[in-house]
Amino acid sequence: MADEQVVISVADDQVDDMSSVVSALQEAGLTVTEVLDSVGVVTGTVDGEALSSLSTVPGVVEVEQSRVFEVPPPDSAVQ
Repeated sequence: MADEQVVISVADDQVDDMSSVVSALQEAGLTVTEVLDSVGVVTGTVDGEALSSLSTVPGVVEVEQSRVFEVPPPDSAVQ
């Protein structure tokens, strides 16, 4: 499967230990793009087959797939 971009929310009581949560996410297959310690969010990419394993990592509240939207150019027939 193709890589999926994800945004992961970390539990409030785990934010002080983000490094452990990030390490566990990496072990579960996440390639980390960014860690936002102050808000408890981790972004990255993961193989689609490993996506479900991210939600089992202790401290993870939610795993959300990023959505990509594209707008046609201004001179396109569809506007």
